[in-house]
Amino acid sequence: MGAPKGDAMNGDRGAGISNFIEGISGGNGALLVALSVLLLALLAFIALVDRRPAYRRGRFLTANEKRFLSVLDEAVGEGFRVFAQVRLAELVDVDLRVRNSKRRAAMNKVFGKSIDFVICNSTTLEPVAAIELDDRTHALPHRRERDIFVDAVFGEIGIPLLRARARRAYSVAMLEPMLREAGVVRMARPDLRSIERG
Repeated sequence: MGAPKGDAMNGDRGAGISNFIEGISGGNGALLVALSVLLLALLAFIALVDRRPAYRRGRFLTANEKRFLSVLDEAVGEGFRVFAQVRLAELVDVDLRVRNSKRRAAMNKVFGKSIDFVICNSTTLEPVAAIELDDRTHALPHRRERDIFVDAVFGEIGIPLLRARARRAYSVAMLEPMLREAGVVRMARPDLRSIERG
């Protein structure tokens, strides 16, 4: 009586694999060892790459935005504080009387959008105005659509939204008329000597 058919097949398969490996390695196994080492090195490299952090430090404000902010801080004076890159969702609440599905859709429209600069009263930190610094990307169709939406939102919440054209240089004199129109008037520093005397 012979070996069961399944065992014979497994034996044939095992012999075939051995013959294949022996054929690749030329009988001495050196090539097989080299391939194994190469495979292990590749797997180790992949494992190291996967361990790299998913995040790295991003850029906060462009060089142009930093220049504008520096001049804006000077232009608004001590009565106001300027915050940069404020999420629109921080300034807007959806009216609770709006139906649930519409409320969710309205909030989704503001998520992911930010305002370049928000000017707040330095005592109460209530927003008094916002500024968008418009560079040439604002002429693109999708940006125009976004700007129309943001303008409408600010109209609804009653905060003036000012638009300043991006330039190479800014000055306090250039910003003052726009700020004055929005009610942001620079307060002169009190003369401490006269206060001390009085």
